[in-house]
Amino acid sequence: MKKINKLKPLQKQSWLIRFSLVLALLCSLAFISNAQDDEYSDDYSDDYSSDYSEDYDEDYSEDSSDDYGDDGDYGDDYGDDFGDAFGSSEREEYVPKKIIRKPYIRFVPPYDSTRELVLYKAVIEVMDRDGYEVEIDTIRFRTNQWLEAEFGKNLKKFLTMDGINDAAGENEHKITIHGMFPCEIQPNEFTTVTEGMVEYDMEIRVRDGRYRYTVKNLVHIAEPRPGEKEGERTYFEYLMKSEDDVRAGDRILVAADKKINSMMTELQKTCQTNPIEEDDDW
Repeated sequence: MKKINKLKPLQKQSWLIRFSLVLALLCSLAFISNAQDDEYSDDYSDDYSSDYSEDYDEDYSEDSSDDYGDDGDYGDDYGDDFGDAFGSSEREEYVPKKIIRKPYIRFVPPYDSTRELVLYKAVIEVMDRDGYEVEIDTIRFRTNQWLEAEFGKNLKKFLTMDGINDAAGENEHKITIHGMFPCEIQPNEFTTVTEGMVEYDMEIRVRDGRYRYTVKNLVHIAEPRPGEKEGERTYFEYLMKSEDDVRAGDRILVAADKKINSMMTELQKTCQTNPIEEDDDW
């Protein structure tokens, strides 16, 4: 039979003590090693970060501020050029412009509210070069010159009276015309379109140093429709107040207004012309 070696209790206790001491020594060495590593890393990180960051920050901040900030060569120029070339850096929202249509303003011819008539009238003084009144016979003669120039061969057809007005309180010559002229409408300054005729009554009363004209009873006569002999007649008072096709009515009123004012301007020029003095040869 083999012998079994059995440790004695005292030997067994001694072995456990030695094992515990070795284990404690190993743990101490590991702790010391870790502490040295931490100290080295802290020292290195502190020195490196502080030295490097201070040097880098000072150098870079000084250089960048000198080159780009103080002189304004880069920052200002870049900002100004970019802003001028491309507009504001902030996008502005596009807002379409609203089209505002002005209300249409009707043409209003001279109107006598008492008689409710479209009526052109005026009193024109006729003086000579010295400021004296021109005599009635001279004004009547000049008026006849204008009538012949305006109506030509149709003067006798339109002339209804040319003589002394016995009903007047003073010496007065009265001329009345029942005339017509083409209604010439101008859609633009380069185009003229004739749309029917305008019928009217004109009266000229001549006295010493003045005359008075009136134009009234204005009627637009449209072109006859196919199969009809006469065109539709429309009084100007209706055209002025009607709400039916306002623009078409205004075109007629404007055309007549232009013609009447032109006629009366030419009459005034003719009556105001100074007579030619005859040379005294004797």
